[in-house]
Amino acid sequence: MDKDNIIPMLIALIGALGLKEGWSIWKKKIDKSAEAKLNRRENSKDRITELEARVDELYKKIEKLMEENASLRSNIARLEERILLTAKNRVKHNKNNIDS
Repeated sequence: MDKDNIIPMLIALIGALGLKEGWSIWKKKIDKSAEAKLNRRENSKDRITELEARVDELYKKIEKLMEENASLRSNIARLEERILLTAKNRVKHNKNNIDS
């Protein structure tokens, strides 16, 4: 509601129902508004907590994947070394067979 509309409505309520009844209606509206804001804040807090937990899980998963990546890189390096040694030995073997 606009502020311009609230004052005439409040005056009309006070005139029609009396000051006490007008105030109780006004207070109910304020309470509902405050409750809605509180619910939104609580939902936001819950959502933030949930997202923080998910971020923590993702960080842990990233760390685990980085460790696995390092392990796989070392395995690849060993395999490359074996391939090079095997190729070197085959070249020597083939060279010796050709010379013989």
